[in-house]
This record gives sequence, structure tokens and C-alpha cells, in this order.
Amino acid sequence: MHCIGSVVLGVLAPLTIQQDTSRIDTIIRMPEIVVSATRTGQANRLDQPVALSLIEPDIAEVSRGNVAADLLRDLPGVHVQQTSAGQGAVVLRGLIGNQVLLLVDGVPLNNGTYRDGPGQYLATIDPESIERIEVIRGPASVLYGSDAQGGVVNIVSKSHRFAGTRSVRVSGRASTANSGYRGRVSAGVQGSRLSIGVGGSLGTADNLKAGGGIGAQVPTGFDVAGIDAEVTYLLNDHHEVKGVVQHFEMDDVPRFDRYVTFRAPEPGKDYEHRFDPQTRQLAYTRYTYTPRIGAVARVEATASLAVQREGRNRIRLSNGEPDTRQTLWRDDAYTPGLSVSGLSILSLAGSPLALTWGGDYYHDQMNTEGYVVDLETGDSTAIVRETHSGSVSSGRFPDGAKADRAGLFISGELGVTQWLRLSAGLRWSHFENRANVGLDLGGEVENVSSDLSGQLGIVAAPTEELRLMFRLAEGFRAPNLYDLTNVGPVPAGIVLPNPSARPERSLSTELGVRYSAQAAALDISIYHTRIKDFIDRLPGVFNGDTLLDGERVYLGTNVGIARMYGFEAEGIVRVGRVEARATALYTHGEQEDATSVKAPMAKIPPLSGSAGLRWTSSQNRFWAEYVFSWASRQDRLGIRDLDDPRIPDGGTPGFAAHGLGAGVSLLPRISVSAGLENLTDELYRNHASGVDNAGRHVWVGVTAVGVL
Repeated sequence: MHCIGSVVLGVLAPLTIQQDTSRIDTIIRMPEIVVSATRTGQANRLDQPVALSLIEPDIAEVSRGNVAADLLRDLPGVHVQQTSAGQGAVVLRGLIGNQVLLLVDGVPLNNGTYRDGPGQYLATIDPESIERIEVIRGPASVLYGSDAQGGVVNIVSKSHRFAGTRSVRVSGRASTANSGYRGRVSAGVQGSRLSIGVGGSLGTADNLKAGGGIGAQVPTGFDVAGIDAEVTYLLNDHHEVKGVVQHFEMDDVPRFDRYVTFRAPEPGKDYEHRFDPQTRQLAYTRYTYTPRIGAVARVEATASLAVQREGRNRIRLSNGEPDTRQTLWRDDAYTPGLSVSGLSILSLAGSPLALTWGGDYYHDQMNTEGYVVDLETGDSTAIVRETHSGSVSSGRFPDGAKADRAGLFISGELGVTQWLRLSAGLRWSHFENRANVGLDLGGEVENVSSDLSGQLGIVAAPTEELRLMFRLAEGFRAPNLYDLTNVGPVPAGIVLPNPSARPERSLSTELGVRYSAQAAALDISIYHTRIKDFIDRLPGVFNGDTLLDGERVYLGTNVGIARMYGFEAEGIVRVGRVEARATALYTHGEQEDATSVKAPMAKIPPLSGSAGLRWTSSQNRFWAEYVFSWASRQDRLGIRDLDDPRIPDGGTPGFAAHGLGAGVSLLPRISVSAGLENLTDELYRNHASGVDNAGRHVWVGVTAVGVL
């Protein structure tokens, strides 16, 4: 909580509240906060029309959770849904999955295989390696194109540049919630122009113990391992080249909701359902040119290769007994890409004009296979899709499926007067998906779409501490390979391709108020979003039947209109050495079909929030805090929610969870934190999650940096 609070007080204005080593109430004003998700390189947070959440996690925040998504739980405007303990998906303004864009160091994590609730991918980012997380709430299609309907989550990796010429950093955490541990070691060498660093992580987690006397949720354990390296070369004061390689692998991750219905009153659909492996690989080279002249203040070019390797194995339950067949899928996505962005500072009628411009291109190539193994004989049969030219190997996607996405954008901010700033932007996007889904599912698929998206923002500054914002933004999401070609299990049955899916287009209006004084800050946003041709997964028919191999058929269908509105709020007050913080989130979602029949949207989070108090000693060597998170009951359920085994009849109950934490700096470069979570041992889960949160447990985290 401390890091979130400190950052929010800073980013609500072009100032950061910091604690001096001798005086807790010292306020140091800083000219700007770096927010790379805005693609400008540096952004003055107070004068941005978009709603932004940021966190720079300390060892305590990293140690509380199991996966990267846990770091986002208490951020304003963010809801985290977990299908299993080794997963986590972000919900922004009622949207999830392929409607929220995930970035790692500005490179898209999303690819064409992303479904409407992908919990596994964000978990492939090592929490120990995260420097900062930036969240844009609301459409960001002008800057990033498709998938940014609900917003953007940009995860910035820790640099290997350390304080000394040669440095070693060690960090680790352990928790009684799952008898788990995770550790990381990184080392770096830094010269006047060249820096080199490497790091590695290992971790394991046993079955997660829930509250209320339920105990271990079996199976929810998993193992992780990662390695990364970075080389940075400074040619001179204006030219920098960086190369980064990252590999992170999760093994034997069970999808818990397939093993049980809600809290296991009866078995689920599967005897076994595991992700093995679940691997993320990223390599990129980034060139940054900073001439610091008006016409070209900054240029950044990134060439990247992202690889996602996903294996699944499944054994169904048949009449309460394990099936004699095991299905194995392997879907590997290779995504080379290139992006260029620039910043120009000009003058328009005597007023400063900042232009952000650029373009990007990414190509997805699928390499897939699938097998059905007879567990009694050991014989295996390849899964194929029949075409006019023969059979095509198939995992959940047909082998050889391809997707291309490209775009050009420009966005400008104009300081009309000292108290009024205007911003506007445009993006042209183009998408092509090509695959052969099989003769019985639609044959050759070539889905092509283009879009021109725009946004307009106004920021008024009646006083130095106060900002009033208005934003009108278009969003766009093209159908991806998941919508068009996927065949695979979903919570209530099996989803089949819809090769005729059309793009989603949205219009969002939002108003905001930000106040930042020396010891208090407030950020409130209200919004309304309307999506045309909204794609939802609904019950369907295949070959005249609602069932396929005994499972209910679902199709991703353009259902009509979806509408969301709500508010997000965060406030911070500091009195002496005590800081108090609170957040609140409310979302209302509704969809309307072609016959004007209205129904709630699925997976809409309930009214929820968090609060906390933190005390810090005068020398900043010791801190202690109380944290509290809560949610009301969510009984307003969509059509999919009613069939979802993760949600009980009548909706997800509300909850209130309490925790305590403390930390100490033993030496200048050694920090130890510990805490007691879920003090009342409450049994609860986040809405639409397939696993309950941890019961009463203790966690501990340690970090140490050595200079050689």
C-alpha cells in the first residue's frame, strides 16, 4: 500500500510527495512523472486527460501475492479475476481478456489467441522483476489499436543498472498460504557507457489454503522458473541501444474450476486439466534517440519477437469416472513486431504543442498440434481439421493460422493557456486473419478489417492543485484468431469458431476531478461506454445440435450493443507520519441484442474497494500498516454467469478482509517485510474467480543489494 500511496500522491500532479531522511512531512516537488504507457517517454500526469493508475511495488507488495496480477488488486479502477491460484486476469471498466491490452516494456503481450478471459498469460511475468505497472483505464485505441477497449496494462521490467559498478541483488518471499516460496538473484556490471545484467528466478507453490475451515484447494499448486538478460550501450548523450531477453515458464498449472464446481459440492467436468508448459519468451532491441530539439525531441524504435508456448492436457469425467482418453493440445504463437514512436515539441500560435506520433506492425504465426491418447492402450491419434487440400494439424487453433495487425497514429497536446490544455488524436488500424478452420467449421477464413479511431481531451486547471478533465474516445477491437478459429473447452461447455465475426467499435465519455495538495490527494473518474457489435460467448448450435461430444456448444457472437458506466475513486491523506488511503470501484454493464432484449453483461465486478493506514518512523527505517479490502455481493448476473461453475446460485457473496504488515531496513541495502493476512480467516473470492482467496496466513519478504 505504501508504494501505491506515494506514487498516487505524486502522479495526481507534477509533484511527488517523498519522505526526507530526517523529516516525514517534507514535500519535494518534481517536474514530471515518467509514464511510458502514454508513448511520450515522459508525461505530466496531472495534465493527462486519461485515467491512470500506477504502482512501483516494494518488497512487501511483491511478497503478498503469488502472481503478477496480485500487484494490481488494490489499484483504483482495477478488478482481478482468478480462475486458479496460478492465474490472474485484469478487468477494466467491465472488460477483460482480449478487450484489455497487456504490454511488457511497451511490447504487446496479447496475440491473436487471446480469449475473452485469459487468466494464464499475466502470470507468466515474474513479480520479482517488475519495476512499475502503469494502467490506462478506458479506451486507448488511438495509441495502441485493437484490444485496448477497456484499457492498457504496461508492465515495466526492472533495469539491471545498479548503484555500483558491480552489483548483486537478491530477493525472496515465502507464504504459509500455500507453503510456497519464490526467489530471484540478479547481477549487473555498469561502465561509463556499457551495462550488462542477468537475472534468474525460481519458485514453487503448493495447494492454496482457503479460509473458513475449507483448507487446501486441490489442485492449485504450480512451479515457476525464469531467466533474463539486458545489455545497454550509450553511444553518446543522444543515442542509446538496449537489448533484452526474457524467459519465464510455469509448469503443471491446474485449471481449478475444471476439477470442481463452486467450492466443490460436486466434481467438475474434468478429472485432469493442466497447463504444461505455460511459457512466455520475449526478445527485443530498442534504439532511443533524444536530440532534445523541438522538431524531434525523442524517437524510439523497437524490434521484438514474442513467443507464447502453451500446452494443455485434459482427461474428462464420464459418469463420475475418469475417461479412458486424454486430450493434449499444444499451441505456440510466434509474434515478430516493429514499432516506432516519436515526440515533437512545436509552437502553434505562440502556444506549446506536443505531438506523439508513430506506427507499429505485428504478425502472429501459429504452430499447433493436438492428440487424443488412449490411456488403456497408449495409442495416440492426431487431431486434425479436414480441408479441400487434405488434413491440417490442430491444437485449439489450426496449424499455420496467421494474423497481421498494423497501425499509424498521431496525438497532440496543446497548451492553450496556463489553465487550459487540449488534446486530440487519430489512429488508422488494419487487421488480417487467415486460417483454415476445417470444412465442417467454415473452411478457409480470411477476415479483414480497418478502422479510424479518434479521441479528444480537455484539461482545465482552475487552481494549482485542481484539475478538471473531459475525454471522448473511440475504441476498436478486431476479431482475432480466438474468435474466428478456436475449438476448445470453456467453463460451461465447448466453444467453436465464428469465422463471420465483425469488429467491435466503442465510444466512451468520461469526466474526472484530480486534486493534489501537499498532504492530500483525490482522483475521481466517471465514465460511460457504448460498444457496437459487442462479441459475447453465447449458447449456439452446431450441425443442428446444441451439443458436441456431450458438451454445450458456445459461439463468440456479435450480440448487438453493450453499455458500461461507473466510477473509480482514490483518496489519500497524510497527517504527520501516518498516511491513510482508500479506493472505490463501481461498474454497471448491460448488453442489448438485435431484438432490443436487454441483459446484464458477464463478469461485471461488484461495488468494491480498499483502505489502509500506514505509519513510518522518522528515519524511514521502520513502517507498519493495516490494510482492508471489501466487495459487496454481485447478484446481477449475465447469461454466461448463470452457467458458470465458478459462480454460485444467486451470485458471488460480498466480503471484508483485513491484514497487517510491517517492515524494517536492517542495513542501507537490506529490507525485511512480514505480514498477517485475512485476520478473520474469512472464506471469500473475487467475483467470477474459480478459486477462493487465501485464508489466514503469514508472509515474509527479503531484499538485499550488494555493491562489489
